[in-house]
Amino acid sequence: MAATEHETQLLLRLFGERWLIDLSAFEDPSPFIARLTQLWSRLVEGGAGYDVVFRPHPSGASGATDDGVVTAHIPERTDGAFPYAFSRAMTQALITRLTGSGLLLHAAGLASADGRRGVVLVASSGTGKSTAARTLGRRFGYISDELMRVDAQHRMHGLTKPLSIIVPGFPGGKDESSPDELGLAPTPEGAPELAAVIALSRRRDATGAVLERISVHEFIAEVLPQSSSIWRSERPLQHLVEAGTSGGGPYRLVYSEIAECEELIAGLLSPKTATELTHEWVNHRPVGDERWTTSPVVDPPQVVVTDDALVSRMPWTDAIESEDEVSVLVGSQFSRIAGIAAPIWVTCARPRRVSELTAMLVEAHGPHPDASELMRTALNELVQRGLVSVETGRGDPSA
Repeated sequence: MAATEHETQLLLRLFGERWLIDLSAFEDPSPFIARLTQLWSRLVEGGAGYDVVFRPHPSGASGATDDGVVTAHIPERTDGAFPYAFSRAMTQALITRLTGSGLLLHAAGLASADGRRGVVLVASSGTGKSTAARTLGRRFGYISDELMRVDAQHRMHGLTKPLSIIVPGFPGGKDESSPDELGLAPTPEGAPELAAVIALSRRRDATGAVLERISVHEFIAEVLPQSSSIWRSERPLQHLVEAGTSGGGPYRLVYSEIAECEELIAGLLSPKTATELTHEWVNHRPVGDERWTTSPVVDPPQVVVTDDALVSRMPWTDAIESEDEVSVLVGSQFSRIAGIAAPIWVTCARPRRVSELTAMLVEAHGPHPDASELMRTALNELVQRGLVSVETGRGDPSA
């Protein structure tokens, strides 16, 4: 007898959309649907109608079909590994769909008891997100252990999935437990206001828990690798830094055991009347043809630096200047530039002669016997990173 829709389908609300989970391609989907209904209970919806169909297959590729159905390859396993494989496939499908819609981070999310404020805890895979969510989520509202989105209004949205917990010897390496099975606090009904984005740093030799304020550039360098296609969104670095400086940050949370961090998190979630400005920074946003669209697949040449050579910025996606350094995003490629390379890049908002740049640096730092060599080295570094071009034989740079 053919399986009914009740035995093959499940409706979940994910990031504001209704996803129809269709397991009809599996030989015996009923046990899978029953377990997923338990594990994803905080997102299960009733009624009819949906926005997206997610139809995994035990064979075949992942992606989207011509009719808009999202597909994924999930082996039909009855050894307990299916729920974790489903979570991974579901997470990847959501990342693909949400790309460019805001600040998308591989992170855990927790909320205050009233659901009004929340924190995002960023860490690379296997370094503490699920443990943080499982431990701190008993007191603070559980939002996610894996994927968080911060929108333009600094509201938090999360994937309230079952928690993925490492179990040595378990098929697939991790088992899934629902937040209710683990006794986690309720998930807020609305989207909490962002209180802080925190870079987690677990150190076994740490004595107690410390909430460190870090520089804008340290924050970008630590959090950017844990984002998903941030460069596809508008003003990505500006959005990231604005989120990071919320609540007086950017912050790095250093700890040995996450349970030690409970009161620090509680302090961040407490209502605040004002936010202390801890960093000054300038956003260098490209305009028109300055904006990066694609990168040529060529090896940058070694440049010949002469006084009359013309230095111009190459197209970029976004840049942040702070504390004599610049963080630059060119497509998905991130560069953090310091030393004399930073003011060179900033000054080349319009094309400049090498002689102009040298005079600028001498005025700022005084004469140096190796000024020409230092300039050549800095320009070669910027060229190799695809941040500037150096051309000889050009006329008036303002023309």
